[in-house]
Amino acid sequence: MFFNWVINKMQKKVNENSHGILTSHEKTKLLQAWQVPPSLSPLTETDKKLLDEIKNRTFLLNKNNITRTQAYLEIYLNHPELHWAFLAHMVSRNAGWNMTDLKRHSLSGLMSFDRISVFFSFLEKGNHLIFKDAFPQLSLYAEGKKQNKDFTHLLGHFGVSSFMLPVWRLFLEQQQKNSGMLTVSLIINEQSLLERHVMNNPFYQQKVLDSLTFQLQERMGFTQILFPYHFRYDIEITGSTVDNFSSLPSRIEFGKELYRILFSGKNVQVGAVNFGKATIHTGSRSDYMPEVFSTETGSLKVFSPHLEKAWPDYQHKSSLKVDDWFSFEKATQLPSLYTLSGTEDTPDMKKKHLVNILQLSSLGEVHKMIT
Repeated sequence: MFFNWVINKMQKKVNENSHGILTSHEKTKLLQAWQVPPSLSPLTETDKKLLDEIKNRTFLLNKNNITRTQAYLEIYLNHPELHWAFLAHMVSRNAGWNMTDLKRHSLSGLMSFDRISVFFSFLEKGNHLIFKDAFPQLSLYAEGKKQNKDFTHLLGHFGVSSFMLPVWRLFLEQQQKNSGMLTVSLIINEQSLLERHVMNNPFYQQKVLDSLTFQLQERMGFTQILFPYHFRYDIEITGSTVDNFSSLPSRIEFGKELYRILFSGKNVQVGAVNFGKATIHTGSRSDYMPEVFSTETGSLKVFSPHLEKAWPDYQHKSSLKVDDWFSFEKATQLPSLYTLSGTEDTPDMKKKHLVNILQLSSLGEVHKMIT
Protein backbone atom coordinates (compact mmCIF):
# COMPACT_ATOMS: atom_id res chain seq x y z
CA MET A 1 0.00 0.00 0.00
CA PHE A 2 2.70 2.46 1.03
CA PHE A 3 4.90 1.46 -1.91
CA ASN A 4 2.04 2.13 -4.34
CA TRP A 5 1.64 5.59 -2.83
CA VAL A 6 5.37 6.21 -3.31
CA ILE A 7 5.20 5.18 -6.96
CA ASN A 8 2.14 7.34 -7.65
CA LYS A 9 3.77 10.32 -6.02
CA MET A 10 6.91 9.84 -8.09
CA GLN A 11 4.97 9.51 -11.33
CA LYS A 12 3.38 12.92 -10.77
CA LYS A 13 6.86 14.43 -10.64
CA VAL A 14 7.91 12.96 -13.99
CA ASN A 15 8.61 15.67 -16.55
CA GLU A 16 6.50 15.69 -19.72
CA ASN A 17 9.72 15.39 -21.70
CA SER A 18 10.76 12.22 -19.87
CA HIS A 19 11.42 9.08 -21.85
CA GLY A 20 11.46 5.42 -20.89
CA ILE A 21 14.74 3.50 -20.78
CA LEU A 22 13.29 -0.02 -20.88
CA THR A 23 11.88 -1.79 -23.93
CA SER A 24 8.68 -3.81 -23.50
CA HIS A 25 10.79 -6.98 -23.79
CA GLU A 26 13.10 -5.82 -21.00
CA LYS A 27 10.13 -4.94 -18.78
CA THR A 28 8.66 -8.39 -19.28
CA LYS A 29 11.95 -10.12 -18.50
CA LEU A 30 12.45 -8.14 -15.30
CA LEU A 31 8.87 -8.62 -14.13
CA GLN A 32 9.07 -12.36 -14.64
CA ALA A 33 12.41 -12.63 -12.87
CA TRP A 34 11.40 -10.41 -9.94
CA GLN A 35 8.54 -12.76 -9.11
CA VAL A 36 10.79 -15.81 -8.71
CA PRO A 37 11.71 -16.29 -5.02
CA PRO A 38 15.47 -16.00 -4.56
CA SER A 39 17.66 -18.80 -3.27
CA LEU A 40 21.34 -18.94 -2.40
CA SER A 41 23.37 -21.13 -4.71
CA PRO A 42 25.96 -23.61 -3.35
CA LEU A 43 29.52 -22.28 -3.37
CA THR A 44 32.57 -23.81 -4.98
CA GLU A 45 36.03 -23.28 -3.50
CA THR A 46 36.68 -20.72 -6.24
CA ASP A 47 33.48 -18.90 -5.30
CA LYS A 48 34.45 -18.83 -1.62
CA LYS A 49 37.86 -17.41 -2.44
CA LEU A 50 36.37 -14.67 -4.61
CA LEU A 51 33.78 -13.82 -1.94
CA ASP A 52 36.49 -13.49 0.69
CA GLU A 53 38.66 -11.33 -1.58
CA ILE A 54 35.82 -8.91 -2.37
CA LYS A 55 34.62 -8.79 1.24
CA ASN A 56 38.13 -7.95 2.44
CA ARG A 57 38.63 -5.32 -0.25
CA THR A 58 35.23 -3.78 0.51
CA PHE A 59 36.04 -3.64 4.22
CA LEU A 60 39.39 -1.94 3.62
CA LEU A 61 38.03 0.60 1.14
CA ASN A 62 35.02 1.34 3.36
CA LYS A 63 37.39 2.89 5.91
CA ASN A 64 36.11 6.44 5.37
CA ASN A 65 34.65 8.83 2.82
CA ILE A 66 38.06 9.45 1.22
CA THR A 67 38.74 5.78 0.46
CA ARG A 68 35.20 5.15 -0.79
CA THR A 69 35.23 8.13 -3.12
CA GLN A 70 38.50 7.04 -4.73
CA ALA A 71 37.30 3.43 -5.07
CA TYR A 72 34.21 4.52 -7.02
CA LEU A 73 36.36 6.56 -9.41
CA GLU A 74 38.78 3.71 -10.09
CA ILE A 75 35.92 1.32 -10.86
CA TYR A 76 34.44 3.80 -13.33
CA LEU A 77 37.72 4.59 -15.07
CA ASN A 78 38.28 0.87 -15.68
CA HIS A 79 34.64 0.20 -16.61
CA PRO A 80 33.08 3.36 -18.10
CA GLU A 81 29.82 1.53 -18.84
CA LEU A 82 29.20 1.62 -15.06
CA HIS A 83 27.78 5.14 -15.02
CA TRP A 84 26.50 4.75 -11.46
CA ALA A 85 30.07 4.37 -10.17
CA PHE A 86 31.01 7.83 -11.41
CA LEU A 87 27.74 9.33 -10.17
CA ALA A 88 28.52 7.74 -6.79
CA HIS A 89 32.04 9.19 -6.89
CA MET A 90 30.76 12.73 -7.42
CA VAL A 91 27.97 12.41 -4.84
CA SER A 92 30.46 10.90 -2.38
CA ARG A 93 32.65 13.98 -2.79
CA ASN A 94 29.66 16.02 -1.67
CA ALA A 95 29.16 13.78 1.35
CA GLY A 96 32.75 14.47 2.35
CA TRP A 97 32.28 18.21 1.94
CA ASN A 98 29.15 18.06 4.07
CA MET A 99 31.07 16.19 6.77
CA THR A 100 33.78 18.84 6.93
CA ASP A 101 31.16 21.62 6.80
CA LEU A 102 30.18 20.48 10.28
CA LYS A 103 33.56 21.73 11.50
CA ARG A 104 32.99 25.16 9.99
CA HIS A 105 33.17 28.02 12.50
CA SER A 106 29.83 29.39 11.31
CA LEU A 107 28.07 26.32 12.75
CA SER A 108 29.47 26.67 16.25
CA GLY A 109 26.61 28.95 17.30
CA LEU A 110 24.05 26.66 15.73
CA MET A 111 24.87 23.19 17.06
CA SER A 112 26.51 21.70 20.12
CA PHE A 113 29.44 19.31 19.74
CA ASP A 114 27.10 16.39 20.47
CA ARG A 115 24.63 17.52 17.80
CA ILE A 116 27.43 17.99 15.27
CA SER A 117 28.66 14.45 16.04
CA VAL A 118 25.16 13.06 15.45
CA PHE A 119 24.96 14.80 12.07
CA PHE A 120 28.34 13.36 11.14
CA SER A 121 27.28 9.83 12.13
CA PHE A 122 24.12 10.24 10.04
CA LEU A 123 26.14 11.17 6.94
CA GLU A 124 28.79 8.53 7.61
CA LYS A 125 26.32 5.70 8.21
CA GLY A 126 24.49 6.33 4.93
CA ASN A 127 27.77 6.68 3.03
CA HIS A 128 29.12 3.47 4.58
CA LEU A 129 25.92 1.46 4.05
CA ILE A 130 25.66 2.29 0.36
CA PHE A 131 29.30 1.42 -0.29
CA LYS A 132 29.01 -1.87 1.61
CA ASP A 133 26.07 -2.82 -0.63
CA ALA A 134 27.15 -1.43 -3.99
CA PHE A 135 30.91 -2.02 -4.13
CA PRO A 136 30.63 -5.84 -4.08
CA GLN A 137 28.13 -5.61 -6.95
CA LEU A 138 30.51 -3.48 -9.02
CA SER A 139 33.44 -5.74 -8.09
CA LEU A 140 31.62 -8.91 -9.15
CA TYR A 141 30.86 -7.31 -12.50
CA ALA A 142 34.49 -6.25 -12.92
CA GLU A 143 35.77 -9.73 -12.07
CA GLY A 144 33.22 -11.37 -14.35
CA LYS A 145 34.27 -9.11 -17.21
CA LYS A 146 37.93 -9.97 -16.57
CA GLN A 147 37.29 -13.73 -16.54
CA ASN A 148 34.43 -13.68 -19.06
CA LYS A 149 32.15 -15.31 -16.49
CA ASP A 150 28.80 -14.59 -14.89
CA PHE A 151 29.16 -14.22 -11.13
CA THR A 152 25.65 -12.92 -10.44
CA HIS A 153 24.83 -16.08 -8.47
CA LEU A 154 27.11 -14.67 -5.75
CA LEU A 155 25.13 -11.45 -5.22
CA GLY A 156 22.89 -12.98 -2.58
CA HIS A 157 25.92 -14.08 -0.55
CA PHE A 158 26.80 -10.40 -0.11
CA GLY A 159 23.29 -9.61 1.12
CA VAL A 160 22.44 -7.72 -2.07
CA SER A 161 18.70 -7.18 -2.55
CA SER A 162 16.88 -9.72 -4.71
CA PHE A 163 15.74 -6.70 -6.73
CA MET A 164 19.21 -6.37 -8.28
CA LEU A 165 19.80 -9.96 -9.44
CA PRO A 166 17.55 -9.79 -12.55
CA VAL A 167 18.88 -6.31 -13.33
CA TRP A 168 22.51 -7.44 -13.40
CA ARG A 169 21.64 -10.53 -15.46
CA LEU A 170 19.80 -8.41 -17.99
CA PHE A 171 22.72 -5.98 -18.13
CA LEU A 172 25.14 -8.83 -18.82
CA GLU A 173 22.95 -10.23 -21.60
CA GLN A 174 22.91 -6.94 -23.49
CA GLN A 175 25.53 -6.50 -26.19
CA GLN A 176 25.04 -2.74 -26.07
CA LYS A 177 25.02 -2.19 -22.33
CA ASN A 178 21.98 -0.29 -21.09
CA SER A 179 23.90 1.89 -18.64
CA GLY A 180 20.81 3.98 -17.94
CA MET A 181 18.81 0.92 -16.86
CA LEU A 182 21.55 -0.23 -14.48
CA THR A 183 22.09 3.27 -13.08
CA VAL A 184 18.41 3.88 -12.34
CA SER A 185 18.19 0.41 -10.77
CA LEU A 186 21.10 1.16 -8.45
CA ILE A 187 19.58 4.55 -7.55
CA ILE A 188 16.29 2.84 -6.62
CA ASN A 189 18.09 0.09 -4.72
CA GLU A 190 20.51 2.24 -2.73
CA GLN A 191 17.90 4.86 -1.80
CA SER A 192 15.46 2.14 -0.73
CA LEU A 193 18.21 0.59 1.38
CA LEU A 194 18.96 3.99 2.90
CA GLU A 195 15.26 4.53 3.60
CA ARG A 196 14.91 1.25 5.46
CA HIS A 197 18.05 1.35 7.57
CA VAL A 198 18.89 5.04 8.08
CA MET A 199 16.00 7.34 7.24
CA ASN A 200 13.49 5.23 9.19
CA ASN A 201 15.81 4.97 12.19
CA PRO A 202 13.90 6.70 15.04
CA PHE A 203 17.12 8.14 16.48
CA TYR A 204 18.08 9.89 13.22
CA GLN A 205 14.50 10.96 12.55
CA GLN A 206 14.39 12.80 15.86
CA LYS A 207 17.95 14.08 16.06
CA VAL A 208 18.48 14.98 12.39
CA LEU A 209 15.52 14.90 10.02
CA ASP A 210 12.98 16.46 12.39
CA SER A 211 15.40 18.95 13.89
CA LEU A 212 15.11 22.68 13.31
CA THR A 213 18.76 22.73 12.32
CA PHE A 214 18.24 20.33 9.42
CA GLN A 215 15.07 22.09 8.27
CA LEU A 216 16.87 25.44 8.20
CA GLN A 217 19.76 24.00 6.23
CA GLU A 218 17.43 22.29 3.77
CA ARG A 219 15.44 25.47 3.13
CA MET A 220 18.63 27.42 2.56
CA GLY A 221 19.89 24.98 -0.06
CA PHE A 222 22.37 23.15 2.14
CA THR A 223 21.17 19.82 0.73
CA GLN A 224 22.43 20.64 -2.75
CA ILE A 225 24.77 18.37 -4.71
CA LEU A 226 27.53 20.10 -6.66
CA PHE A 227 29.40 18.75 -9.68
CA PRO A 228 32.63 20.68 -10.31
CA TYR A 229 33.93 20.17 -13.84
CA HIS A 230 36.75 21.50 -15.99
CA PHE A 231 35.56 23.70 -18.84
CA ARG A 232 38.22 25.44 -20.89
CA TYR A 233 40.53 26.97 -18.28
CA ASP A 234 38.07 27.22 -15.39
CA ILE A 235 36.29 24.99 -12.91
CA GLU A 236 32.55 25.38 -13.43
CA ILE A 237 29.91 24.03 -11.06
CA THR A 238 26.60 22.39 -11.90
CA GLY A 239 24.24 20.18 -9.91
CA SER A 240 20.88 20.49 -8.20
CA THR A 241 19.11 20.68 -4.84
CA VAL A 242 16.77 18.02 -3.45
CA ASP A 243 13.33 19.40 -2.57
CA ASN A 244 12.65 17.06 0.36
CA PHE A 245 15.60 14.95 1.45
CA SER A 246 13.59 12.91 3.94
CA SER A 247 11.26 11.67 1.16
CA LEU A 248 12.17 8.47 -0.71
CA PRO A 249 10.33 9.57 -3.90
CA SER A 250 12.18 12.89 -3.87
CA ARG A 251 15.57 11.26 -3.41
CA ILE A 252 15.02 8.76 -6.23
CA GLU A 253 13.88 11.47 -8.64
CA PHE A 254 16.77 13.63 -7.46
CA GLY A 255 19.24 10.81 -8.14
CA LYS A 256 17.86 10.43 -11.66
CA GLU A 257 18.11 14.19 -12.23
CA LEU A 258 21.73 14.22 -11.04
CA TYR A 259 22.48 11.36 -13.42
CA ARG A 260 20.95 13.31 -16.30
CA ILE A 261 22.96 16.43 -15.47
CA LEU A 262 26.22 14.52 -15.14
CA PHE A 263 25.91 12.39 -18.29
CA SER A 264 23.59 14.14 -20.76
CA GLY A 265 25.98 16.96 -21.56
CA LYS A 266 29.34 15.96 -23.00
CA ASN A 267 31.07 19.01 -21.52
CA VAL A 268 29.94 18.14 -18.00
CA GLN A 269 30.76 14.43 -18.14
CA VAL A 270 34.19 14.88 -19.71
CA GLY A 271 34.98 17.90 -17.54
CA ALA A 272 33.86 16.15 -14.36
CA VAL A 273 35.99 13.09 -15.16
CA ASN A 274 38.96 15.38 -15.78
CA PHE A 275 38.29 17.09 -12.45
CA GLY A 276 38.01 13.74 -10.70
CA LYS A 277 41.30 12.48 -12.12
CA ALA A 278 43.19 15.74 -11.52
CA THR A 279 41.84 16.60 -8.06
CA ILE A 280 42.45 14.28 -5.13
CA HIS A 281 39.40 14.26 -2.87
CA THR A 282 40.33 15.61 0.56
CA GLY A 283 36.87 16.52 1.89
CA SER A 284 37.78 20.21 1.86
CA ARG A 285 35.76 22.50 -0.39
CA SER A 286 39.05 24.10 -1.34
CA ASP A 287 39.37 21.14 -3.72
CA TYR A 288 37.12 22.97 -6.21
CA MET A 289 37.04 26.60 -4.99
CA PRO A 290 40.39 27.54 -3.38
CA GLU A 291 39.68 31.24 -3.91
CA VAL A 292 36.82 30.99 -1.37
CA PHE A 293 37.74 28.10 0.96
CA SER A 294 40.89 27.37 2.92
CA THR A 295 42.12 24.50 5.07
CA GLU A 296 43.87 27.00 7.36
CA THR A 297 42.00 28.23 10.45
CA GLY A 298 43.67 31.64 10.42
CA SER A 299 42.75 32.44 6.83
CA LEU A 300 40.28 35.18 5.87
CA LYS A 301 38.64 32.62 3.59
CA VAL A 302 35.89 30.21 4.67
CA PHE A 303 37.41 27.43 6.78
CA SER A 304 37.04 23.99 5.21
CA PRO A 305 39.41 21.38 6.67
CA HIS A 306 40.62 18.09 5.25
CA LEU A 307 38.26 15.31 6.27
CA GLU A 308 40.90 13.10 7.87
CA LYS A 309 41.93 16.01 10.14
CA ALA A 310 38.33 16.94 10.92
CA TRP A 311 37.00 13.51 11.89
CA PRO A 312 38.52 10.20 13.07
CA ASP A 313 37.42 7.03 11.28
CA TYR A 314 33.98 5.98 12.47
CA GLN A 315 33.63 2.52 14.01
CA HIS A 316 30.60 0.82 12.47
CA LYS A 317 28.87 -2.20 13.94
CA SER A 318 29.95 -5.04 11.67
CA SER A 319 27.26 -7.38 13.02
CA LEU A 320 24.39 -5.25 11.68
CA LYS A 321 22.04 -7.45 9.64
CA VAL A 322 20.67 -5.68 6.57
CA ASP A 323 17.21 -6.95 5.63
CA ASP A 324 16.05 -6.94 2.02
CA TRP A 325 13.86 -3.88 1.32
CA PHE A 326 12.34 -5.57 -1.76
CA SER A 327 9.25 -7.77 -1.78
CA PHE A 328 7.71 -9.37 -4.82
CA GLU A 329 4.31 -7.69 -4.55
CA LYS A 330 6.12 -4.46 -5.48
CA ALA A 331 7.39 -5.86 -8.77
CA THR A 332 4.57 -4.72 -11.06
CA GLN A 333 5.05 -1.10 -9.97
CA LEU A 334 8.78 -0.91 -10.63
CA PRO A 335 9.00 -0.53 -14.45
CA SER A 336 7.28 2.87 -14.22
CA LEU A 337 10.35 4.23 -12.41
CA TYR A 338 12.61 3.67 -15.42
CA THR A 339 12.37 7.10 -16.99
CA LEU A 340 14.83 9.94 -17.47
CA SER A 341 14.15 13.57 -18.22
CA GLY A 342 14.80 14.66 -21.80
CA THR A 343 15.77 18.15 -20.65
CA GLU A 344 19.34 19.04 -21.63
CA ASP A 345 19.94 22.16 -19.57
CA THR A 346 23.01 22.37 -17.35
CA PRO A 347 22.22 24.40 -14.23
CA ASP A 348 24.89 26.92 -13.26
CA MET A 349 25.29 26.40 -9.50
CA LYS A 350 28.33 28.60 -8.82
CA LYS A 351 26.44 31.81 -7.95
CA LYS A 352 23.79 29.92 -5.99
CA HIS A 353 26.51 28.11 -4.07
CA LEU A 354 28.18 31.38 -3.11
CA VAL A 355 24.85 32.77 -1.88
CA ASN A 356 24.34 29.66 0.24
CA ILE A 357 27.78 30.13 1.79
CA LEU A 358 26.74 33.62 2.92
CA GLN A 359 23.41 32.33 4.20
CA LEU A 360 25.03 29.47 6.08
CA SER A 361 27.52 31.86 7.67
CA SER A 362 24.63 33.65 9.37
CA LEU A 363 22.66 30.49 10.16
CA GLY A 364 23.74 30.52 13.78
CA GLU A 365 22.36 34.03 14.25
CA VAL A 366 19.09 33.06 12.56
CA HIS A 367 18.77 30.10 14.91
CA LYS A 368 19.28 32.30 17.98
CA MET A 369 16.61 34.74 16.80
CA ILE A 370 13.86 32.14 16.39
CA THR A 371 14.55 29.91 19.41
